[in-house]
Amino acid sequence: DDVGIGKTIEGLLIIRELIERGTIQSFAVLCPPHLCEQWQKELSDKLDIEAEIIRSSTVAGLERKIVGDDTLNVFNYYPYQVISIDYVKGDTKKNLFLRDAPQLVIVDEAHTCARPQNQRDNQQQRFHLLKALSKDENRHLVLLTATPHSGKDEEFQSLLELINPEFEFYNLLELSTTEKRKVAGHFVQRKRRNIEKWLDEDTPFPKRTTEELPYSLSEEYRKLYHEVLKFARGISVEGIAQNKARIKYFAALTLLRGVMSSPDAGYEMLQKRK
Repeated sequence: DDVGIGKTIEGLLIIRELIERGTIQSFAVLCPPHLCEQWQKELSDKLDIEAEIIRSSTVAGLERKIVGDDTLNVFNYYPYQVISIDYVKGDTKKNLFLRDAPQLVIVDEAHTCARPQNQRDNQQQRFHLLKALSKDENRHLVLLTATPHSGKDEEFQSLLELINPEFEFYNLLELSTTEKRKVAGHFVQRKRRNIEKWLDEDTPFPKRTTEELPYSLSEEYRKLYHEVLKFARGISVEGIAQNKARIKYFAALTLLRGVMSSPDAGYEMLQKRK
C-alpha cells in the first residue's frame, strides 16, 4: 500500500474475518519494536481485542501469569500476540516460537525482512525466521509493507518467495501470462488513486508541496547555533581516515539538524554527545 492508506486496517480486517469464520483461534503480529504499542492499541480500539506485547522487557511479567504445566509458554498460552520481531529472530527464541506459532501471522514492515543483497546479519535473521514460518502451508501469512520493492529485484523476489516458494525461480523481467496470474493471486498493490473514489466516496488526500521558507532566530538561539556550528566543525576536521571522516561529518550534520529542529531535540542530542 501507499503510505497512509490503511495497511494496519487491512490487517485488522483480515484478523476479524478469519476469527468470525472460525478459521483461527489465535494470531501474532510480528513488527519492529517501536510499533508494538501502536498495534496493541489498534487491536483494542478497533476490534476490542486485548493482545499481549511480547518482547524482552515484557516477557518476564507474562511468564509469571502462566498457569498450567511446563509445556506452556508465552507463545502458546496467550492467543493474541504482538511480538517484536527482533525478540524472536535469534536462535534462542526462534525455535520455541516456530514450534508454537499461531495459525495466523501478520508481518508489518515486511520489507525489512527481505533477504538483503549485502547479507546484513540482522535482516538475514528476520528472513530466515519468516522462511521457516512459511514452510507450514496451513499457516496464514500476511506481509504488509509500503515499500516492497526498493529497486532491487532480488530482495523483492525474496518476499514473494515467502508467500510461494515457486516464485523464487521466476524471472521477474520475463514473466509469462500464467506466472503473472499466479503472482497476482498473492500480491495486492493499492495506490492512493485506487481508493480516492472508492464506493463513490471522496477521499481527499492532502497534496504535498515543497518550498523553502526563511525564519528568524532569537539572539539566544542564534548564539547557540553558532556555538554548535563551531563544535560541529571541530568534530569533522580533515586529516583522519576517509571512512571515519565521513561518519564524523554526518554526525556533525545530524547534530546541527537536531539543534535547528527544536531546542528539546538539540538538548537531548548534546546530552548524548556529552
